[in-house]
Amino acid sequence: MTRLECNASVAAAPPRPLSVSILLLMKNERHNIERSFDTITGQDYHGPVEIVYIDSGSTDGTVEFMRDRGIEPHVIPPEEFHHGRTRNLAASMAKHEILVLLSGDAIPANDQWLKHLIAPFEDPLVGGVYGKQLPSQGIGPLRCYALEYLYPEHPDVRELQSGAPGSLRIVRSSNANSAIRAEVWRRFRFHENVIVAEDHWICYNLLKHGLKMIYEPKAAVIHCHERSLWGELQFAVDNAISLKRMGVFDDPAFQDEFSYGMDRVRKEWAHFTARGEYAHAFKGLAISVTKYVGVQLGKREAHLPRWFLRRISAGYDGLLN
Repeated sequence: MTRLECNASVAAAPPRPLSVSILLLMKNERHNIERSFDTITGQDYHGPVEIVYIDSGSTDGTVEFMRDRGIEPHVIPPEEFHHGRTRNLAASMAKHEILVLLSGDAIPANDQWLKHLIAPFEDPLVGGVYGKQLPSQGIGPLRCYALEYLYPEHPDVRELQSGAPGSLRIVRSSNANSAIRAEVWRRFRFHENVIVAEDHWICYNLLKHGLKMIYEPKAAVIHCHERSLWGELQFAVDNAISLKRMGVFDDPAFQDEFSYGMDRVRKEWAHFTARGEYAHAFKGLAISVTKYVGVQLGKREAHLPRWFLRRISAGYDGLLN
């Protein structure tokens, strides 16, 4: 073989599959991990894969189930669990290039999930990827529509264009089904002074530093939670507190908060009224108003009494930046 032929052969060789660490944070997820374990470990992916499992106090046999399958947990007391801090702990234990974050109750839709979640990292400017979430059986129409809106069928490339205004829309992602480069995590780490939205922190930082966040609908999992109206208020409060502490609400590159929310309200209203489902349309409107109130309250954390914040929050910690 000539040198030219040799060089051509090397150039044509497929790229080496990236190594992957799947981070599982679980507490009493035996029922869900029994359903998802074989799918997680049977993915059609040819790179090295490890599972890093942190348990925060399971009493339902989750630990024993994982041990029987050769995966030893790192056990922490329930009171030590924190969305950002515990994910940082799991990431610090990982050995591989890509960190995959998967909720304990999220079930990959098929054996192609991991391949599709990792594929966008062929672009060196991609810092993170998150995938589609599908409703489980028995989920109501409002929550199903919310998932359709948040996780559409078409992929999306999120990046900040130089000189162009950004939007809060491009900051959102979800750790229930996502992946980030380990080097991105080492650079930014999950925020440890927020209640929730630690995934938004990673997305916010990689966008600010010229990297891309990709939404890939082919990387789908079954994962959904219903919320009461009170639960929607609490979730909105906690998200707003967290985004305010991160500085996202005060960053001129990520504005458009009101129009971002109104876009969803308009589309949801049109979706249900076009079908004559007015009860769902009005219930959806009530939820949207409740969430708006929650966001406005959460943004004003520094001006509200702590006893009141503890009442309206699901996880208020009393910490301020």
